[in-house]
Amino acid sequence: MRRRRRQRGHPEETAEDTLPLTALRAGEAGYVRELRLHDHTVAQKLLALGVVPGAHVKVVQRFPAYVLQIGFTQIAIDHHLAKAVRVEPDTET
Repeated sequence: MRRRRRQRGHPEETAEDTLPLTALRAGEAGYVRELRLHDHTVAQKLLALGVVPGAHVKVVQRFPAYVLQIGFTQIAIDHHLAKAVRVEPDTET
């Protein structure tokens, strides 16, 4: 019997349970799973603002900038940064 080889691909293609933060609508929430940024300083800034793996994030507004609620803090980020944040949707909200 032949075994199927596990398909290797880009993590974005194989991670079925996560999606970019830009896929959430205003009022929807999710849990941060990873940051896909190549710029270390930008990643550090997001981490300092509370956008860390495991954080519960609610999208308050999408335009002109993404306004996120993390705990009692609201932050605004542009579309490019929001696209780099991978979240698992919160099905309870």
